[in-house]
This record gives sequence, structure tokens and C-alpha cells, in this order.
Amino acid sequence: MNVNFFEWLRDGVRQSVLLGVSDAIEQIGTPADSDELHPNVAALLVGETEQPKVTRGRAANNRKRLGKSLKDMNSTTKK
Repeated sequence: MNVNFFEWLRDGVRQSVLLGVSDAIEQIGTPADSDELHPNVAALLVGETEQPKVTRGRAANNRKRLGKSLKDMNSTTKK
């Protein structure tokens, strides 16, 4: 038996989400049988096919660092 805390937590979250979705569907009900999508839903589906632009590298360079890096710590201990 493999007891892994993070695996147990992940399974618990997955089960909770699935039960929450199931409960929401029971309360709200299923959509009417129509072939037309709501315009907002159609816009969301079209937006998902486009690839988002990745700007993570540039944003990381503009952030202010908190604390010391390993290089800073090594240079102060050698002095």
C-alpha cells in the first residue's frame, strides 16, 4: 500500500470537485435540447483555440527579489 500525502490530497480534491459538479448539475439541470450555443459560451470556445502569449520571462526580470540568493550568501561567508 503506497501512502502518499499529496496523492491522497489530490484524490480528495478531485472527488470533491466531481461531487460539486454533480450536485450543481442536479440543482441547475441540463440545458434545453437546442443546437444553438449562447453567444458568450461560443466566444469562450473560440478563445480556447487560440494560444496565449507567453510573457513569463520578461515579467520575471522586472520583479524585485526578496531576500538573498545563494551567490549573495556565499560571497558574504567567504569574506
